[in-house]
Amino acid sequence: MSTIQIIISAFTALLVLAGISMMSKVKTAVAGNLLSALAMLIGVVATLLFAGVVSVWTVYVAILIGALIGSTMARRVQMIQMPQTVALFNGLGGGASALVGILSALRIGFSEDQIAAIDAGGFWPFVQVTALLAVAVGMITLVGSLVAAGKLHRVLPQKPIVWKGHSVCTLLFLVVTLGFVIAGAFVGEGAMTLCLVCTLVAASLFGLWFSVRVGGADMPITISLLNSLSGVAGSIAGMAISDVFLVAVGGIVGASGLLLTQIMCRAMNRSLLSILLGGGKKSAPKQQATDSQNEALVKRVMDLEKKIKELEELVKNLEGRVATLTAQVDAAEAQKPAAAEAPAPKGPTAASVLAAAKDVIIVPGYGMALAQAQHQVRQLADKLESRGARVRYAIHPVAGRMPGHMNVLLAEADVDYEKLYEMEAINGDFKNADAVVVIGANDVLNPAARNAEGTPIYGMPVLNVDEAPEVIVCNFDLKPGYAGVENPLYTRGKGVYLELGDAKETLARLIAGLA
Repeated sequence: MSTIQIIISAFTALLVLAGISMMSKVKTAVAGNLLSALAMLIGVVATLLFAGVVSVWTVYVAILIGALIGSTMARRVQMIQMPQTVALFNGLGGGASALVGILSALRIGFSEDQIAAIDAGGFWPFVQVTALLAVAVGMITLVGSLVAAGKLHRVLPQKPIVWKGHSVCTLLFLVVTLGFVIAGAFVGEGAMTLCLVCTLVAASLFGLWFSVRVGGADMPITISLLNSLSGVAGSIAGMAISDVFLVAVGGIVGASGLLLTQIMCRAMNRSLLSILLGGGKKSAPKQQATDSQNEALVKRVMDLEKKIKELEELVKNLEGRVATLTAQVDAAEAQKPAAAEAPAPKGPTAASVLAAAKDVIIVPGYGMALAQAQHQVRQLADKLESRGARVRYAIHPVAGRMPGHMNVLLAEADVDYEKLYEMEAINGDFKNADAVVVIGANDVLNPAARNAEGTPIYGMPVLNVDEAPEVIVCNFDLKPGYAGVENPLYTRGKGVYLELGDAKETLARLIAGLA
C-alpha cells in the first residue's frame, strides 16, 4: 500500500470522525451527516483508483443499481419503519463483509503480486483467520439483523422465542464458530473450504439463536449491537484484504456502536451477555407480585378493614342526626317554590387538568410511533404553550425500538430539540409538574421495575411518572408492554386519567377540550 493511499485513508477517517462529532449537536447534525457521506465517497473513489479497477465497468453498474435501490427505499420507507430499515442496513453491511471474507478465504481477487508478497512474508495464516472472522461476524450480523427486522416488521413473533436447550445451543454455536476460525490459521488451501463452510453455518446458527430470543424490550440494545457488529465485520474484512480505509472506518462504526450499546445496557440495568445468552431474564406471568408486594397488599387490606369498622360506627351515630336534619330540610323545602334540579357537579377531566396546568411533561413511547401521532403531540404542545404552559418532553434511553427513535419522530414534527430532556435531567421534576401526558409508553415508566423481582424490567431505571400528581395516559389499551409486566400506575385511580384508543384520536379530543 502506497504512502499517499495511507494518507488519504487517514484523512477520510478523520473526516468521518468529525462528521460524527457534528451529528451530536442539532444545529450541525445535517452538515455532519453530509461530511461523513462525502468522506465515504472519497474513500470509495480512492479505493477504486489504487486497486486498479477503475476500468471495470461492472463496478459502476453495481453502484448504479445500489443507488437506485437505496434512493427508492429512502423515499418510500415511512418513519415508523425506520427501526427495521436500520436493522436491514446493518445486516447488509455484515453480509457485504462476509462476502469479502469468503473471497479472501478462497484466495479470489488477489493479484499475483499480492499472492507472492503474502507467500514471501508468511502472512497466509493471518489472512485466513481474518477472512474467517469476517465471515463469522458478518453472518452473525446478517442473520441477526434479518430476524430483528422481521420482528420489528411483525412478520416474526415480537415476543422472545426460546427453544429447548436454547442457551446451551447458543453457546455451542459460538464456541464452534471460534474453533473453526482459529483452525483456519493451521489448515492448508484444500481444507480451507471446509473451515469456511463450517464457519458460515455455525455463525449463521448463532445469529439466529441469539436474535430470536430477543423481545421488544431488548430491541434497542440489539439494534445498537448489530450496528457495532457491522462495523467490526467491515474492519476485519479490511484486515483480510489490507485496506487501511476499511479498517479505520469499520473500527469507528464498531467502537461508536459498542459505546452506544453499553449506554443502552446501563439504561436497562442489563448486561450484554445476559441479552445474548438469555441469562438473568425470566418471563413473568401477568399480574405477578413479589412477596413484599403481597405483604404490603395484606397490610393495606387490614388497614382498610379497620377504617371501615370505624366508619360504620360513625355512620350509626350520625343516622339519628341525619334523620332529624332531613325532616327539617323537607319541611323548609315544602315552603319554597319548585326550582329546576341543578346538575350534579362533575369531577375533573383530562382536558380540564391540562387546561389548568402550567408545567406539563410529555412522555412519548413506541405507541406514538405506531399511531404516527407525533404531529398531534406537537399540536397539543403548541396549544398548551399558547395558554402559557411550559411543555417538556421526557425521553427514556430505550424508548421505541432503536436508539434515538423518539428524537427522530419528534424532529419530524419540528419539535424544538431543546425541549427534549434525557431521563437523568428530568426525572426529579415529575413530582413538581402539574400534569404528565403519556403517549404510548409503558415499560419505560412502569414503577414495577423498582420492586418486581424476577421480571425483565426489574432494576431498570424508569421515568418517575408515578410521582406526578396528575397523569394522563393516552395508550391504545392497558395491556402490559413488551416486557409482559403489569403497570400499577394504571390502577392508581386518583390523579390518573385513562384516555384509551388510537393516539391520534385521543390527542384530538384533548386538543378540542382545550379550545
